[in-house]
Amino acid sequence: MIVVTGLGSPLMAQLRGDTLVRGLRNPIAIVADPTDEAILFIAEQGGLIRIARDGVVLDEPILDLRADISTGGERGLLGLALAPDYAESRRLFVNFTNREGHTVIARFTRYPDRPLWIDPASRFDLQWPDGSRHIAQPFTNHNGGHLAFGPDGYLYIGLGDGGSGGDPMNLAQRGDALLGKMLRIDASVPDDDPRGYRVPADNPFVNAASPPALAEIWAFGLRNPWRYSFDDWTRGGTSALVIADVGQNAREEINFEPAGRGGRNYGWRLREGRLPYDDRTAPAFVPLTDPIHDYGRSQGGSVTGGIIYRGAALDPTLHGRYFFADFISGRVFSLGLHLDPAGEAAADDEREHTQSLGARDALGMVSTFGQDHTGEMLLANYSAGTVVRVAPDFEVVPMAPAITAANDEGRVSLTWARPGGAEAVAYAIERVRQGTVVERWRTERPEAALDWQPGDCVRVRAESAQGWSGPPSAPVCRP
Repeated sequence: MIVVTGLGSPLMAQLRGDTLVRGLRNPIAIVADPTDEAILFIAEQGGLIRIARDGVVLDEPILDLRADISTGGERGLLGLALAPDYAESRRLFVNFTNREGHTVIARFTRYPDRPLWIDPASRFDLQWPDGSRHIAQPFTNHNGGHLAFGPDGYLYIGLGDGGSGGDPMNLAQRGDALLGKMLRIDASVPDDDPRGYRVPADNPFVNAASPPALAEIWAFGLRNPWRYSFDDWTRGGTSALVIADVGQNAREEINFEPAGRGGRNYGWRLREGRLPYDDRTAPAFVPLTDPIHDYGRSQGGSVTGGIIYRGAALDPTLHGRYFFADFISGRVFSLGLHLDPAGEAAADDEREHTQSLGARDALGMVSTFGQDHTGEMLLANYSAGTVVRVAPDFEVVPMAPAITAANDEGRVSLTWARPGGAEAVAYAIERVRQGTVVERWRTERPEAALDWQPGDCVRVRAESAQGWSGPPSAPVCRP
């Protein structure tokens, strides 16, 4: 089944980058507050978690970890994730390097009577299999740092190989080490749980004899995973996990994992991307899983993982494409993804979007991606301290129509005026169910009538003479 293939070069011209937030310092994570559509949580590498309300950064940070962390280079505050039940539990999790340079995964709780602020006294550091409340880092780099909750409600923790260069301790292939792995844990335990998590019973190496491995491990063979994401299951995505892994000297790679398919070995240090690297020791197990995409130094030098786009504002031809960036070169790209019957992906049709998003002046060094409350794509300019929203370019696509609806039980009649932006020559009517477009058809008239069922939503997009669609109207829904 083809998820998206993309079109030719005009695909790139439909986008622009709008600066949404200014006044940050080295942002490394962007998380939307599920309890307030106006709020973004933004983590800064130096140790602060900031709030942007309607794009304006509040003066007071909601959490200050500067006294507790080591910074510089690849150290610092590196990850932030809100619990799936954040509205009720008020819990969030952070990943940082402590004063000694070791990785700490800490749980905090929001004040019950201060909706935005985090209680620093609520800090609880998770306890790992060796009894420590940190994961020892032998060197200063390759700390990974990202945190993300998956569709299963579990916390996924991406850890680098411990650093130096070339994984000298072969940690990414050792089952007795958490480094160089993706971990998966159940953090929804009571506050008085002594470890702060449980191991899910279906983790792939629970009670495994071959290879013997720590039960927290979900996947082997990562060098320095810098940002991964799940295909947004709340907006019609497949729940697949896409991991960007920073390379050594030659190749950056992107790995694709269908939902629930843990237990893979992504190959480092035996391979860097698709190239052989160091085969002096045997892999922990085979087969090694190839990346769906890798690239060399002519394109960049440090991949920043992004998202599979599942928003609505951009042209539908971009729906299902994987967007990513390179931190060193400051370039932004997308890939078309094709799924086979088993859910495995192949990638092709790479497109660059750097110029249309404002080039290096606007993008700087892209450190992370995020989504707003409507699923639209955000990215962080690390060097300028800004958050950029990827938006449609209304010089080449029409604006959203304003529709009027008349409902006659099982039938709805829609009318709309010609919108602003690029000239509209046709319209696409979309039927949406549970966040997914299930039907789409075109008309050149500014009106339509159709049957609908309880739970259906209908929206309209305007199309330019080139066939490029702008954002949809506000939906009209039948209860």
